[in-house]
Amino acid sequence: MLNASNKYLQFMVGTVAFLFTFLPGLDWAFKKYDVPDSYFNGVLALLFFAYIAGAAFVVYRNRGQKKSQKSSEKSKSKRFAVGYIALTGVLLVLFLYYFSKEKSSDLLLTESLPRIAAAIDDGHNMQAFLEIKSLLQVHPENQILKHYLEKSTRFIEVTSVPSDVAVHVKYGSDSTWVHLGATPLDSIAVPLVSWDKDPFQLRFEIADNALLLPPGDSGKFDLTGIEETPTGYAFMPGRDAKTMWFPGIDLGRISYGPFAISKTEVSNTEYQAFVNHDDYKNSKYWDFPVTINGTEHTFEQALRTFSGKFGKPGPANWSYGSFPVDQGDFPVTGISWFEARAYARFRNMQLPNVYQWLVAARLGQNFILPDIQNSNLKSAYLREVDDPADMNFHGLMNIAGNVKEWATNPHGDGFDRLSILGGAYYDNSYNFNDYYSASPLDRSIGNGMRLVKLVGRETPESLDDIPVTHVQRDILSESDVSDEVFEVYRTQFDYTPYPLDVDIEMVPGHPADYVVERFEMLPPYENDEPLHGYIIYRKEPKRKLKPVIIFPGAGSIYTDTDADIVSWHMKHTDYLLREGYAIVHPVYFSTYNRRKTLSTWWANESEQYRDSIVKIGKDFRRTIDYLEQRKDIDARNITYQGFSWGSLMSNTLLAIDPRVRSAFVCVGGLQLPRAQRAIDPALFIRRVRTPIMHITGKLDGIFEYESSQIPMQKLLGTPKKDQKMIVLEDVGHGIPRDTIIVNHLAWLKKYELR
Repeated sequence: MLNASNKYLQFMVGTVAFLFTFLPGLDWAFKKYDVPDSYFNGVLALLFFAYIAGAAFVVYRNRGQKKSQKSSEKSKSKRFAVGYIALTGVLLVLFLYYFSKEKSSDLLLTESLPRIAAAIDDGHNMQAFLEIKSLLQVHPENQILKHYLEKSTRFIEVTSVPSDVAVHVKYGSDSTWVHLGATPLDSIAVPLVSWDKDPFQLRFEIADNALLLPPGDSGKFDLTGIEETPTGYAFMPGRDAKTMWFPGIDLGRISYGPFAISKTEVSNTEYQAFVNHDDYKNSKYWDFPVTINGTEHTFEQALRTFSGKFGKPGPANWSYGSFPVDQGDFPVTGISWFEARAYARFRNMQLPNVYQWLVAARLGQNFILPDIQNSNLKSAYLREVDDPADMNFHGLMNIAGNVKEWATNPHGDGFDRLSILGGAYYDNSYNFNDYYSASPLDRSIGNGMRLVKLVGRETPESLDDIPVTHVQRDILSESDVSDEVFEVYRTQFDYTPYPLDVDIEMVPGHPADYVVERFEMLPPYENDEPLHGYIIYRKEPKRKLKPVIIFPGAGSIYTDTDADIVSWHMKHTDYLLREGYAIVHPVYFSTYNRRKTLSTWWANESEQYRDSIVKIGKDFRRTIDYLEQRKDIDARNITYQGFSWGSLMSNTLLAIDPRVRSAFVCVGGLQLPRAQRAIDPALFIRRVRTPIMHITGKLDGIFEYESSQIPMQKLLGTPKKDQKMIVLEDVGHGIPRDTIIVNHLAWLKKYELR
């Protein structure tokens, strides 16, 4: 006969057995039929109270049990007591497990799911994707999670030649590589975000070689020849149907074969070996005869011009056939396209074509520039070719800046201009992302090169000779709109003139005779960050300040800080400060450290681009509002200065606000890519009445003379007597400083009210 301990133990064992059978089944049934979790919680509560009641009943039935026991029975009771505690613990754990599941579900519904929904709505699909993946491990059957996973996920295919290449994936900043299997793989889940936001990375492993792909890259890869990659070169897999572009230039969908590109630019020492070699004068390395700008050039004629300072063979900046002292590890400069091409052939290599260069530079496939904060652009000196300060993802050094690198493709029909890319050390940051060309005979001090070696299979059709052409648009043939329609366009830039609420702080750390103010005020549009900017001037008592409003170049889009604005003006616009002018530099919407919606300064027809331009225009007008309220500012003499992008924007800004007394712009024109009609500069420029001077270069590779600069001049609404255009014949997208200073100051004085 069972004693009290036996009966209690029997009750506990039975309860455990029942619950381990019943609760999982109940959990499965509730999930299958989408029964609300609150019902499950109710069942748990009933079972818990039933257990308490049952245990109490067993204790009550046996409370009269005889208390006197033999010693052996006492020992057995102790063992049963241990069993009671253990089984009670098991029951509590079982209840707590299901209760925690219930609480976890509650947290999922009340916290996680709303957070995931908000992340998806805000475009933060990577955040949502990673959280959903984690939650699905705990809640694999949750239908809401599965729905959100579909909204935040896309599936990609990864194949390769050869096949059976091991593939690993890493999501976002997750440091763990996950092995997916071997190619071909046709269903890899990745976050539904643009690849420039680093949503995932793939890694290939083939034989003893590993290849790390840029973030977001996927598709079909040709890896043949990876083992042929020479030392000092980076392997680039071949791709099929890859869309490529430069701003203003559509290169189309291109298939290219695998290749290897040198990690460094060609050095003086390397080029010296070619100059000293007997084959330097061997015509097989040179592309002559050739006709350039209507003139035929022979190899013999050209070779006489390919000399240094004292008539000996070599680049333009060499002396007596040798590079400057201690410059052996610096890039060779001052070479023409022909010299670069000949050297590549001498090395049994080739110059990159435009498509190969874009792939290696990680350009031409998205709207976001790679980080070039450490590049040798906007510098006074060259770097050594193996300086790792600006090493890109592929291990290439100085692909941005240092020297402009010759490519094989002609610019337009004929052989008059050849591609030269990346920008030189003295160029602006936007030179990296923009397309440039030069005469193949050009031997400018910034001209250098990088080499390519073909590996594996070659593309069926060579990409080396495909002409590069700009977007075609005949602006002068396009119709105008009526004044009534234009007025509707103009009113986009209107805003409610509520109080400015300006805060001013003095910026220290500048010469004692200069004042630098940082202003901050409410923006001319609701629910956005404040508009701020800088005013720089010299201390000149008893004299009102004559303001020059600055609009920056496109580099302002590609940087996230305004820390260098003041120092830049102290160096480059000091001539204005010395003449008593005040530099006014607003930090416009989507520039510097303001919230970014523009990824490029090139126009497009999106709503986002239109809204960004409208906000920029309102910032400009709001700045003038502020200047008019200051008693130390001569608001009658507000002037405008813009370079490149700033020149382009003058076509719009001067049309929407007539309070500008005069304007001075450089290296500008009308954009060939189209924006929405409502903000098209080609319509706004017709309504400009401000006196304006424009200095430009006829060889400008961004604003071409015939298709961009001339239309800007012809459509300008300013009376002819108040407009002046100076075209420099042998200049591109950059104007000599002396030319700027002399002409700008003269133009300011001409229209200044006294």
